[in-house]
Amino acid sequence: MTSPTVDLEALETQVRTALEHGEPAALKVLLRQYHPADIADVIDRLDDADQLRVFRALDVLRAADVLNEASADAAREIITSLPSDEAAGLLGQLSADDAVAILTEDVPERRDELLAAMRPDDAADIRELLSYPPQSAGRLMVQEYVRIRPDESVGHALDLVREVGAELGSLSYLYVIDRSQRLVGVVSLRELVIAPSAQQIGAIMQPRLITVGPETDQEEVAQLVARYDLGAVPVVDADRRMLGIVTVDDVIDILVEEHNEDTLRFAAVEQGQADESYFTVPIATVVRRRVVWLLLLFVGGSLTANVLGLFEQQLHEVVALTFFIPLLIGTGGNTGAQTVSTLIRAMAMREVGPRDVWRVIRRECITGMVLGAGLGVVALGRVLVSGQWFDLALTVALSVVAICCWANVIGALVPLVARRLGIDPALVSAPLITTLVDATGLAIYLLIARMLLGI
Repeated sequence: MTSPTVDLEALETQVRTALEHGEPAALKVLLRQYHPADIADVIDRLDDADQLRVFRALDVLRAADVLNEASADAAREIITSLPSDEAAGLLGQLSADDAVAILTEDVPERRDELLAAMRPDDAADIRELLSYPPQSAGRLMVQEYVRIRPDESVGHALDLVREVGAELGSLSYLYVIDRSQRLVGVVSLRELVIAPSAQQIGAIMQPRLITVGPETDQEEVAQLVARYDLGAVPVVDADRRMLGIVTVDDVIDILVEEHNEDTLRFAAVEQGQADESYFTVPIATVVRRRVVWLLLLFVGGSLTANVLGLFEQQLHEVVALTFFIPLLIGTGGNTGAQTVSTLIRAMAMREVGPRDVWRVIRRECITGMVLGAGLGVVALGRVLVSGQWFDLALTVALSVVAICCWANVIGALVPLVARRLGIDPALVSAPLITTLVDATGLAIYLLIARMLLGI
């Protein structure tokens, strides 16, 4: 097993060399030394045929671990390339939620074929999870957990943990279930260990529970786990019957996935699979995801040209005005991008809601004026040092103040309006804000120039 500082580039080179020389025995020996996550990273960088060759060099248990760590695209490509019985055997080695993550995007015919080849119990668990909405707690939950009755003793509970604990992927809590299978409490493993053996579970359980329903969005689940420092969160139905748990390792995956989604949306790129690998995405798919937003931003950018056309006469009379256009629109775009980033983060953390719109606008307006005043002083000196006359320097300085204030207001207002309209604020990306601020900021600059310079 390698250290956390494993050189993945060197490992990839060794794997490719073994593949090129047709040395399956050497490849098997090499892969035994590495963690499944490291092997999965290398597999993600290989083409489809080599992915399968590397995968076949692994024993069944390690192959299942690697499959679980690989990107969604690579895992699905491997599964669809294997015979149904072999693929079903591998999926059966995974927990139901991990198998569902791989089968989610498969064509229904192939999915049904694989489920039919699996053990009936495993297939039934997977079908149940697939019945819940995508990106919901139901899709993520693990159905293996320790159940205990409130009238049973701590000693009995400890014996139960010893008996079944090794079979569980996560063991942070014991869930207290009444005779109607309703969740009535939870006991942490720490509380169980320090309690007297003869004490009843009902005396040490925590009856105030934080639970989610199977349709709860995965991002809300992650926020609950992070807020209350939970090792797992129980999933219950409308009658509080226990359905499963979402564990903290799945929550980490959720946070990574949501971060990736927001990063792509903020860059105006259509979201694909959250864990797909860069090299596994076809170029045609990359172009399709980017082109729509680029076209929209291109059209929006034409507003800047229209503004320049409206003030063509003024620019012709005072050519020096054009020298500072990049400075001003760049400042406005950067200011707006900072504001929208800060506000979307605050909205995601539920620090800001639609009811706070006027407080936010007032706050950002004041912030923009203060920032603009500081930058305006710098701009005044910059223009004067360049040899321009004072009136032009004053025009640039006042424009910086006005544009900073305006950019802050736009950067705050647009995400709030988007949330009110039911649109994901992350879709209102920084490039869109920059495009809007460029055109309006340029208009502000030239209007101030018209007033101060008399052109």
